Amino acid sequence: MANSRKPARSNASVIASSPVVAMTPNPMPHHDSSAAALASARCDAAVAHVDVALRLALAAHVTDVGPGNASAPAPFALALSGGLDSMVLLDALAHWVQTRREAGEPVAQPLAIHIHHGLSEHADEWLVVCEREARLRGFVFEAQRVNVPRDARQGVEGAARAARYEALAATCSAHGVRWLLTAHHANDQAETVLLQMLRGAGLPGVAAMAVEGTLPAVGGNIANVGEPCRPRLLRPLLDITRETMRAYANARSLSWVEDPSNDDRHYLRNALRHDVMPAIAAHVPAYRETLARFARHAAQAQSLLDQLAQSDFEMACSTSAAGDERLQRSRLQALDSSRLANLLRYWTARRGFAMPTEARLDEWVRQIRDAQADASLELPHGDAVLRLYRDELQWTARYGMASADDAGDGDGGASEDVLRWAGHREWPLPQWQGSIVFTPVADGESAEGSIDERVLRARPLVARSRAGGERWREHAAGHSRSLKHWYQSRGVAAWLRHVPIVWQGEEIVFVPRLGIDGAAQSDESTGMRWRMMWRDEA
Repeated sequence: MANSRKPARSNASVIASSPVVAMTPNPMPHHDSSAAALASARCDAAVAHVDVALRLALAAHVTDVGPGNASAPAPFALALSGGLDSMVLLDALAHWVQTRREAGEPVAQPLAIHIHHGLSEHADEWLVVCEREARLRGFVFEAQRVNVPRDARQGVEGAARAARYEALAATCSAHGVRWLLTAHHANDQAETVLLQMLRGAGLPGVAAMAVEGTLPAVGGNIANVGEPCRPRLLRPLLDITRETMRAYANARSLSWVEDPSNDDRHYLRNALRHDVMPAIAAHVPAYRETLARFARHAAQAQSLLDQLAQSDFEMACSTSAAGDERLQRSRLQALDSSRLANLLRYWTARRGFAMPTEARLDEWVRQIRDAQADASLELPHGDAVLRLYRDELQWTARYGMASADDAGDGDGGASEDVLRWAGHREWPLPQWQGSIVFTPVADGESAEGSIDERVLRARPLVARSRAGGERWREHAAGHSRSLKHWYQSRGVAAWLRHVPIVWQGEEIVFVPRLGIDGAAQSDESTGMRWRMMWRDEA
């Protein structure tokens, strides 16, 4: 197969000035003819090995790469860092596309995506190399620049990884790409298994990387949970060794960049790669296969635990009117601590949040199991909170403090926002993590709970924090009661009560989660009427 394609252009003159761009030596050392022949055979075998692995992975997992419209969006993209591994995958994928086209099958141009982290002084040079090599092979190319905080709690490596995957996912979505290919290989897999074991990771960690998976979600933003169109991740070269990748690159005269940070033993992965793995290989040459088998066993065990958790989840789950997932605590009481912890891990992953530490998970289990029947719990985790309220466990965003009536301590009442209404459809109130939405009442629709347009225009609307003691009435002829009474009677949880009250002068017009005050509804004119609704944006 290696003899069927032309060698890639080297372009050595373009990149010779870069200290971090390496050219593989094109001619093999000629100690004698038999050694050269053996080296050539190994290179040919490496090319064949990579080609077959890629072809089998695409055939098994990417089912939408058959004949179709060549002008349609590319079914897959490649994460191109510029290193040896991704350059090998770029070249092999280009050959796969060429072979399909020569067979008369229309294949859209694949997309190569480069993420510029801005962490190295050579980052601009790497981008130039990636764009040149990608376009040389007929790929669409796009580069994304990301900002990586150097003081991030998860470290520079973790922050860069998070920013990289978010940028990759966004670019794939923008181009309609359903599959993202990465060049992880067998050595990466072995390093990941050992790294996770040393960090004390559970089964999901030591299961390491699967050939197919979901592009990691980051940030734990509850608003982005369960994105149905998030691209799938494919690692077609996971069974290929680093040595085979290098032999492929030599055979194809590829150019790539060398990142000096890969030699920095300050990072644990680099220390494993340069110091630990060679020592293991001297005593256990097949360590990669052994660790890969261990990872597969861990993945199988985790799959069984996930199936058990899903069964427990379906047993305890109820869905609110808003479509939120909630677990009935009373139904969880029959689960022992280990099984409840397994369910909570599953639910956390299902929502796209980072895994809690063992200590935090144990604390969750203890509090949930020991809570009284009418207890409320608030368990913060990242940007979200796991809450127990009225026998229901639910994930929510972080909200501000409730008001004086609910928390026993006022929020000062200082926050205020004024709107002179003139047909506005939205009133953004970010200080309360939401907006008020105005919707006209359609002809023939009941006007109950609405307000006349002339009332809205008559005086400025003032959104003000609750101070305590406010009263609201549902109907014009009804009795006014405290907001705390109404919230409790309608089951509005305390953390959802951090909302503004809309006034006109000294009269309440609208209370989020309750509605328009009865007195403001009382005008009986025949003009246009409007509804006011609160939209959460936490």
